[in-house]
Amino acid sequence: MSCIPFRRTAKKKKEKPSFMRRMTTMKIASPSQPTSALFMASLLSSAQVFNATHKPMYIHDAFKKHAVRVWKEARGSDKLLTHEKLLRFFEITQGVTTTALPVKDVYTFEEFFWAWSSNKAAWNAVRPLDPTEIDLTHPISNYFISSSHNTYLEGNQLSSKSSAEAYKAVLRNGCRCIEIDVWNGAPSRTPSKSPNGEHRRHISNVSAMSRTSVRHGSSLSVDQPGLYTMRTPRDSGTSLDPKELSDRMDRSTSSSSGSVKRGEPIVHHHGTMTTTVPFRDVCKAVREEAFVTNHLPVIVSLEVGADREQQEMMVEIMKEEWAGLLLEEPFENCDRLTQQPRLEQLLDKILIKVKRLDDCNGEIQEAQRGRSLHVSSLRSKPPICEMLATLAIYTRSEHFNDVNSLSSTTPSHIFSVNEDKFIDMISQDEALSKIMDHNRQYFMRIYPKGLRFDSSNPDPTIPWRRGVQMVAMNWQNTDEGTMLNDAMFADTHGWILKPTGFLKNQDEIPTKTVDLRITVLAGQSIPVPEGRQAKKLRTRVKVELHVENPDKARDLTRITQPQSTENPDWERNPYPLEFLGVSGVVEELSFVRFKVEEPSSSGFGNELLAWACIRLDRLQRGYRCLDLYHPLTRRPLRRHGGHSASQLFIRVEKNIRQGFPTNRTHAETAVRS
Repeated sequence: MSCIPFRRTAKKKKEKPSFMRRMTTMKIASPSQPTSALFMASLLSSAQVFNATHKPMYIHDAFKKHAVRVWKEARGSDKLLTHEKLLRFFEITQGVTTTALPVKDVYTFEEFFWAWSSNKAAWNAVRPLDPTEIDLTHPISNYFISSSHNTYLEGNQLSSKSSAEAYKAVLRNGCRCIEIDVWNGAPSRTPSKSPNGEHRRHISNVSAMSRTSVRHGSSLSVDQPGLYTMRTPRDSGTSLDPKELSDRMDRSTSSSSGSVKRGEPIVHHHGTMTTTVPFRDVCKAVREEAFVTNHLPVIVSLEVGADREQQEMMVEIMKEEWAGLLLEEPFENCDRLTQQPRLEQLLDKILIKVKRLDDCNGEIQEAQRGRSLHVSSLRSKPPICEMLATLAIYTRSEHFNDVNSLSSTTPSHIFSVNEDKFIDMISQDEALSKIMDHNRQYFMRIYPKGLRFDSSNPDPTIPWRRGVQMVAMNWQNTDEGTMLNDAMFADTHGWILKPTGFLKNQDEIPTKTVDLRITVLAGQSIPVPEGRQAKKLRTRVKVELHVENPDKARDLTRITQPQSTENPDWERNPYPLEFLGVSGVVEELSFVRFKVEEPSSSGFGNELLAWACIRLDRLQRGYRCLDLYHPLTRRPLRRHGGHSASQLFIRVEKNIRQGFPTNRTHAETAVRS
């Protein structure tokens, strides 16, 4: 058996940025040498599982050996498999009912394997979803929504590239809530000084690293892509009366003859070395990709640092680029002050999430009441203008102060809360109860804390289990958070109806007790790290059960013994990985994650070779084939022209027993995992 190490594709002159490679292609790795005749012969000998309308399916001997054993178990003492026993295998062992079987008296192994592997419901580990099954009749706050944080970035939060293509990538992969941070465009000419020499726009101090350099009255210019330079007439330590600051902000946003003429607004992670991208380019990208294959609505979360003039320009651009898609007026039969629209009413629509005028005025008044006389401590973003604010129809950003804010009953409001603040709140009994009650009817959004400079992610299951609809993820990075998010929204087009117990007037959350046994039998085409030999590869599989776990001491991770080569076979020791008597489980919010890795000789820094993650309610029982994903691209691993996949062959034994309903008191104790 020849070794087929993988190598990264050689860089081309006009190569796509790394983020775009990860999100749009599966060609991150390719065979470094031709496959040997012996290897191809082995694959072809196993490829008798096709007919005139199917291309050959290549399987390795490690897979074939276990598949033959399953065939023998199914046929029992008979020489060949009878039609009756084939039906029994599908219904009892695999848990599926099928009528699309070729009617024959008996089946050879090849015929059995073709009938089995060509039926996705019987072969794949993940239960397929029919997109037509989604219930669109509920108010929009009754759904979990696949969401992105700082969508424009392609890498880390401090120095990576911003691009419009990043929006196309996440939309193409099912994201339905995107974030756009908008700031003033660069001046189109050198501004003349105002009589007092200080007619400049105040700049936001949005990051800790930029606070010391922000000075009142400074303006921005783009001398290099993504690099802001400060022009300031004052020292950073100068204080200013809040009323004077407000007056100057009003003057700077007026359209007087002395105003600085700027280009169109830009999208940028303010206060960092990340590059910029024109706001219009982002809007064009959203229009081009948003509804190509997915007609469910897109929520655009706007963070606005632009002044009034540029905000009005933003509205003009959005109406121009999103003509026919942008929701500009409420529906006649759906008053935003009293109700939310149903999901089915918003097909092919773009909704704007931004603050309305009353929220912005409240923030200015808070500053003017004297929170601090120091400019750096004032809320630095300008108020939202009326033109832009009126677009926040059913998705209105409302400032969140503390748990008392949860008493808001305006159907359109959305609270955005930092992950750290959210974790702190759910540790308090009273706050947790109010959060869960609030989220049964109204929107909440959680975003990563600012210290995640590397674009890492929090565990999204924690907010989901508290009813949070939008958990904004850094799609730029592949980690536990994005793997769980991918599993949550797989095949759903980015909107999922919440399970029973998480909707209005539902105080009890029905939970179950799970007995789960997973036996890893074999693997095929496990990617070999660059510079390594396949025969020396040591492969093991780590299986993690992600459930609500009030008992932190309970270990929900199991690991197989290492096996050799890129086609590992656990035939000699296929012991089951057991998770028995796990209680308090909500299947729709629980996950099984598989990590195929090579253990480090030192015991630290195990190398991730491939992975898979499945929502527990979609994990099917029986003998199953599990597709594996690339550790960077999060896309299925394919080889040999797509005919050979990186996969595991596993046996799943899953017993779901009814548990006791989780009432509110129990939930408040259990959710603090």
